[in-house]
Amino acid sequence: MINIKQFTIVVPDTFPPKMRLDKAISQLLSSYSRTCLKEWILNFRVTVNGIILNRPNIRISCGDKIVINVVNYTDDFDSPQDIPLTVVYEDNDILVIDKQANLVVHPGAGNKNGTLLNALLYKNRNFAYIPRSGIVHRLDKDTTGLMIIAKNIISYNILIEFMKCKKIIRKYEAVVCGRVVSGGTIDKSIKRHSNRRTIMTTDVTGKKAITHYRIIKKFSYCTHLKIKLETGRTHQIRVHMLDINHPLIGDHVYNNKYKYLKGVPFKILKIVKEFPRQALHASQLCLKHPITGVWMTWNSCVPSDIKCLLNQLHQNDNG
Repeated sequence: MINIKQFTIVVPDTFPPKMRLDKAISQLLSSYSRTCLKEWILNFRVTVNGIILNRPNIRISCGDKIVINVVNYTDDFDSPQDIPLTVVYEDNDILVIDKQANLVVHPGAGNKNGTLLNALLYKNRNFAYIPRSGIVHRLDKDTTGLMIIAKNIISYNILIEFMKCKKIIRKYEAVVCGRVVSGGTIDKSIKRHSNRRTIMTTDVTGKKAITHYRIIKKFSYCTHLKIKLETGRTHQIRVHMLDINHPLIGDHVYNNKYKYLKGVPFKILKIVKEFPRQALHASQLCLKHPITGVWMTWNSCVPSDIKCLLNQLHQNDNG
């Protein structure tokens, strides 16, 4: 299927005068490679103030309107779908949602439909004109909680830069196996597993990853933690907690054999084994608004399934 996606951008006042077209577009659409953007220009896909320009070195000015028509060959990855979303906050520039479990963020080979991206396109077709439909960061399919989404290209670029510069604070709550002695910091690089390409592992040759954690409540055989991310690697919390021998309850990828719960009473083991997903929730999001600069904070209580898990652990606790 051929899908034509159109990006419309007004060059912001913060850009220097007489900037090269390719350089300006690369800053405005930072998620695409310079090679890709140059190809669009050379193939007559770019107009400036209604005039087709096919030379990357043409100079543009603040206030110029750039329109880019991109041809995608898709398998209906970008189809709008009526998937309910819990909206925590929304204005003209950003959207904050409280993501439910069992929701993939981006379409892929194994999940062509039923994703957050499909839901965003149903909510507002304008998300089709923003890179990645405005999605700035990810949560795993079965991780719940707060996500921020850009509603225009300017907000998108600023939020992406905030992520790179660690200006977005993300805090989580998790329930892990074992009794954690005290809070701490895990500073171990992460990379894709050399044999199992769908999972990650700690490795000195990987990308830097830092996770801070503190104790909310200790149970006899499990611990409720508050976790703060300093970096945002794929599966970072899940991999780091496994590395210190306290994997997440319900993590059927990184804690699939329950070897960290040896000697646990049958009642507790049953509670842990029956929990259907990783017990991880993005509970707080803090950042400066990308346009107004106002500092904003959103909080989300753990969902009912994690509340139930914590209640069960408390009721069956003997320590």
